[in-house]
Amino acid sequence: MKKSSQLAVISLLFTWGLVFATENEQIHHYKFVLYSHQDLRNTSMNAVSTQRLLQDQYRANIVPRLGGKFGAVTTEVFSFANVYLSMLWSHEFGHKLRAKQVGGEFRIHNVAIPIPYTTMHLPDSISLVDEALSVTAGFEVNYMNVRSIQSDFIRFNGVSNEDLNFSFANRLMYPLYASVIVPIDPEDPAVWINTAGDPVHTTLPVFKNWSEDPVILEDGTVNPDLVSYYGETVMLSSLFNFLDPQFYRELGAVFGSKEKSRKPTFLIGDQSNGWTYGTLFSISPLGYELYMNNYIHVNENQFALYIKYGQPFKNNGMGLVWNEMIITDQFSASAAVDVWDQDLFGMGASADLDLRIRLKQGLGLVLNGGYKSEGYVLGRPIEAGLTGGLGVDFDLHY
Repeated sequence: MKKSSQLAVISLLFTWGLVFATENEQIHHYKFVLYSHQDLRNTSMNAVSTQRLLQDQYRANIVPRLGGKFGAVTTEVFSFANVYLSMLWSHEFGHKLRAKQVGGEFRIHNVAIPIPYTTMHLPDSISLVDEALSVTAGFEVNYMNVRSIQSDFIRFNGVSNEDLNFSFANRLMYPLYASVIVPIDPEDPAVWINTAGDPVHTTLPVFKNWSEDPVILEDGTVNPDLVSYYGETVMLSSLFNFLDPQFYRELGAVFGSKEKSRKPTFLIGDQSNGWTYGTLFSISPLGYELYMNNYIHVNENQFALYIKYGQPFKNNGMGLVWNEMIITDQFSASAAVDVWDQDLFGMGASADLDLRIRLKQGLGLVLNGGYKSEGYVLGRPIEAGLTGGLGVDFDLHY
């Protein structure tokens, strides 16, 4: 195992000693929406709510019927399986959606444990951008899951420990895959010829599209720029988590009582008037992305402002969300705007409006609509066009 992988493993193990926790009970929120254009929110948002609902219903309706050691063991097994399978299948359906989007097919041959047997079949004439889009989609969804839960965590001033467990597992999927599950020597040419593991699959088309030099040089060695880029990506996938104060809330949830909840860490002020932040690492067809997510609350108004930097292609951007900018007894509206400057797509922007019509207490109809110009935004189609969604959201008390 090379130095970059060794350091990533050490840094991951180090975090197990850092636990900061306070426990509080919460109302649980669920949102199920069907989006257009193979939008990856179809798998990410719905996976988050599905694992949450399954876990909550199991704990409310099954756990009281169980007792003793059998009940305790069964509950732990169910919790682990729910988190693991929700993470895994949202990842796999990310590949499936993107493969369809670029004219290919993602086939699920069986549902074996611990991982299913799947294959991706892409057109022979596929561009490197579309190839990268389809292979990065799985990890892209994992990081969308993290961002979705973190947004709920700040917005609702807390979520359940099991939600935070789910976020924690999704954060670790890429660094653990690269460092433990399929550790590679990036200087070994066979790694890039046989594409060993998903992190290699996601790195190779991006690098080939970016670099004017071949992957394997004339002397038989691997392009040193590729070796450096892969090592940098693996390191940042782990280390960028440690800059996030909310990451330690997730870590605390791993050791905390599963039926409890905990609140976010505000660095200035509190939920009503305050500021905190979270970080996010992600993988895209332009390379890795680093997000600084600022959560700003002013007189009960909630804003989320992110700044993004990406490599090896220039991939800079920012976005602003205003949660419930309009709210009445029967209606609420939230808005989001993204802007970017990217090597492959130039400058662009998108706007998104989320409407909730109250049907009765704790139940609403969700309508989503927006437009984006050509360019990459996490989870969205690259091409320009209209986007939309229809669904429901509801609250349950536990």
